[in-house]
Amino acid sequence: MKVNKHKLLIVDDEISNLQKLRRTFFGDFQIFEALNGPEAIQLLRKQPVDIIITDQRMPETTGVDVLRESLTLAPEAIRIMLTGYTEIDYLMDAINEGRVHRYITKPWDPFSLKRTVMQDLELFQLKRENQLLQEQLRIARQVQSRLFPQNLPTIPTLSYSGVCQPAGEVGGDYYDILKLSQEQFCLAVGDISGKGISAALLMASLQALLRSHASQTIQNLSTVITEMNKLLCNMTEDSRFATLFCAVYNSTTRQLTYVNAGHNPPLLFRSVSKKVSSTTAYPEKGTNRITRLEGSGTVLGMFPEGIYKQKQLILNPGDTLIIYTDGITEAQDSQGREFGEKRLTDLIRIQFSLSPVRLQKQLLTSVQEFVGTGPILDDLTLLLIRAVE
Repeated sequence: MKVNKHKLLIVDDEISNLQKLRRTFFGDFQIFEALNGPEAIQLLRKQPVDIIITDQRMPETTGVDVLRESLTLAPEAIRIMLTGYTEIDYLMDAINEGRVHRYITKPWDPFSLKRTVMQDLELFQLKRENQLLQEQLRIARQVQSRLFPQNLPTIPTLSYSGVCQPAGEVGGDYYDILKLSQEQFCLAVGDISGKGISAALLMASLQALLRSHASQTIQNLSTVITEMNKLLCNMTEDSRFATLFCAVYNSTTRQLTYVNAGHNPPLLFRSVSKKVSSTTAYPEKGTNRITRLEGSGTVLGMFPEGIYKQKQLILNPGDTLIIYTDGITEAQDSQGREFGEKRLTDLIRIQFSLSPVRLQKQLLTSVQEFVGTGPILDDLTLLLIRAVE
């Protein structure tokens, strides 16, 4: 199989130097030669190269002139200057105008020169691969952003707001709001184990499964989640899994039917004037009490025999449901302390009068302020739901 060699342009007005350069790199590169600057520039116009090694002092056109032209003709090329001159002015011209990677004085050692070129080429290839990877990640993020709901449906008797902020270029968190009928709506928040492209791919698979099965959730949500778990088990590695909170809301009866598959328990803030059938996790404090919507099944994608039970509750006007991923509560400050569920609930109590949109912004701002200048290591996802008249 033919191997494409890197293209090397050598430029020197002394034939003996050209021969020495040719012998140094023969067999490892596709070599182009020029005896002067104009000839080198003409070659560059016809043939982009990967590496340019040029003498500095040449008649008519200097090595700096050649490298300056190469910035347009071969912008990504590695540029190396060979010269017997060590004056600072020549160095500055080469560095500032020709963007020289290396400055090597004559006479040079062929072995050292070749080693230097190979090292520069390796770094150049790594840089190019990194740039390609960054571009691929940028495109992946654009594609992933389209997986989140683009046109949010209006839900009678509910006001809501959802957001996902990936920690990296792509993330493993997921939220969705789907209209199933005039009065039935599906609400979901998921979190994929791990990070990066593999988590993003599993997130896309989870979204596709939920959307393809969404219409069946009206009849029996637990059956749908059980089937989704079996399908995920067949398509994922044993070490990969997802957590999911999925609910169907009836805007007429105000009934919320939900399954919590290993997800962080969403927090339901109830008005104290309303009857609360579930056991509260916290004592009454202020104007609201909290019900944690605990799990009704294990994580998805690990145990094919998993069974997921659905639960029901009624959302009365003023009730607010906070569905979030662990990136919120596990965000750490500079001392390694976590934001935590208590800090989250206390903040919601204080800011409870805000609309879901403004409350969401306040929560994210508070997490960022808590973390400070350090990095946020996990995706931040929130879905805030408030029952209205």
